[in-house]
Amino acid sequence: MEAAVIVHDDRYETVEGHLERDRATVIGIWRGHIGWQGQLERMYDVFYLGCPFGRPRLQLLRHRASGEIVGTVGVGPRPMLWQGRELLVGVASHFVVLPAHRSFKPAMRLAQAMIASSREHFAFGYAMTNARGGAVCKRVGFAVPAQLFRHVRVLRYRGYVARVLPGPLGRAGGALLDGALAASRHLPLPGRRSNLHVTWTDAVDPRMQALWEQSAHGDGLCTVRSTRMLEWRFLGLPAIRRRFLLVAPAPGAPLLAWFACETNAHAPGLMTVTDAWFAGGVREADRRAIRELCRMGYEAGYDAIQLRLTAAQPVLDAWRAEGFVTRGQQPFFVHGLDARHDGGVHITDIEQDG
Repeated sequence: MEAAVIVHDDRYETVEGHLERDRATVIGIWRGHIGWQGQLERMYDVFYLGCPFGRPRLQLLRHRASGEIVGTVGVGPRPMLWQGRELLVGVASHFVVLPAHRSFKPAMRLAQAMIASSREHFAFGYAMTNARGGAVCKRVGFAVPAQLFRHVRVLRYRGYVARVLPGPLGRAGGALLDGALAASRHLPLPGRRSNLHVTWTDAVDPRMQALWEQSAHGDGLCTVRSTRMLEWRFLGLPAIRRRFLLVAPAPGAPLLAWFACETNAHAPGLMTVTDAWFAGGVREADRRAIRELCRMGYEAGYDAIQLRLTAAQPVLDAWRAEGFVTRGQQPFFVHGLDARHDGGVHITDIEQDG
């Protein structure tokens, strides 16, 4: 862990925000800078006012000369497992400093207030942020116990090849590849179809929590996947089109796996797997279920599937064996906990602030 840098900048001060009173102020700072611009009110109300795990904390950055609020950051409670114990952990959320005040010192002052609030109210804190936010996290003493890797599998090559080879050659090459892949899906190859029961649902199925409860959790850092968590995180917070893919040996049987899937906000042909869970828990992933995910994604019309994941090597190996390749990474920041040992971490986009 890097030593924290103490920042003194008398032009700014931080104040504790009030969730109800400061709602309009915070949403005004968000506007045009983060999140679902058409659903900022919903984001705020679900994350800050409707969190089922406790009251989030809110820090505001005030410019002394003008008295204006020019930045904001929240810390939201999340139930997570660590070394077999369930703890309430704080996730840094919606870090914004307005452009006219966007330099290291004001941002670091706000981050330090966030850390102090997290220490007071939660067992420890973590952050999943962009490069600018990551630079601030490093300066104020966050550690990086793991990288969150982005994994992608292409389902249709027409658009992909057209980007690499523009013009008629790209269109023809992509169409040829897609035709060959479509034909291969109908070949009677051993193990191609799993004979599992696979279905989409728009609601959280009680079997999803049952699968979580009956699976291996390990001793590392891992979010508690209760029905309450899944409904709040996936059905409450904004998405373009979000639903769950359930995989079982037969209709109504206990699940072997489930996937939380949504249409990517920036690329409609891309399906994002926001979270996934298997009967093997943190120890292994079922390749048959991943194969069914790819089949169902293809049938739903998607061109590619992506997920972000850091996990035990057997879990990563299963995704890679089914054609997923690494396309970048993002640091997972932690403050107040050394998670580099004693079991590691199992992280997906469920840990994001939404």
